[in-house]
Amino acid sequence: MAGRLDGLVALVTGAGSGIGRSVSIVFAREGAAVAVNDLSEPGGQETADIITKAGGRASYYKCDVTKHDQVAQMVRSVVQAYGKIDILHNNVGGWQREQKDTVVEDSEQEWDRLINLNLRGTFLVSKEVVPLMIKNGGGSIINTITTNAYMNYPGNAAYGASKGAVKELTREMCLDYAKHNIRVNGLVPGETITPQWNASMNASPNPEQAKSSLLKKIPQGRFSVPEDIALGALFLASPDSRYVNGHILFVDGGLTAGFY
Repeated sequence: MAGRLDGLVALVTGAGSGIGRSVSIVFAREGAAVAVNDLSEPGGQETADIITKAGGRASYYKCDVTKHDQVAQMVRSVVQAYGKIDILHNNVGGWQREQKDTVVEDSEQEWDRLINLNLRGTFLVSKEVVPLMIKNGGGSIINTITTNAYMNYPGNAAYGASKGAVKELTREMCLDYAKHNIRVNGLVPGETITPQWNASMNASPNPEQAKSSLLKKIPQGRFSVPEDIALGALFLASPDSRYVNGHILFVDGGLTAGFY
């Protein structure tokens, strides 16, 4: 069987580990050439190497997605290498391990850091890629949101606010660019075991108790692994979702369905 992404080119931000790495690998497995972005060169290059050693096509691009000049250069380099960008997964993002992200405890610099990382990065990369997709006749954009945009935890003010803004940006982009055959959808991962997630758990006073408390809230009875989320991204990237636009796909094991 042909891969669902044969002949397509995907740019995945924040792909040096965790969900972004898994998305890149799944996209490549389905036939896409993958432009792997991450600020961490060792992680990003490792993702690209994993793909190429398995027979796929991938290249690493170091770029701080909060810096417009770097984003513009990255996009130019991807197009120079692959000729186009059909799929954009705005996956990069982050939060505070210590969860002291409150309006009182955050400095202005820390507030700006989280807003820029989670919201500005999505804006800037989309700003550069959308005109290319319009020129090429369409594409698929996937924005990673978070359950915190719908049911936040204490100590995640800027994180929840920035991801809530990404949710609305996703829907607004759908309204603006559907006429150009560009689909813009959101992806909401649940509690997913990644290096960043593990670091947050380990920063808590009692990591095992923190994990146990979270696990009890998930009807499916387990934490997700990055490939669970990547398969959701694959659906949104592929022609299987050709009439799905402005949608927010929850891949959370039922976490946000209600009290459990």
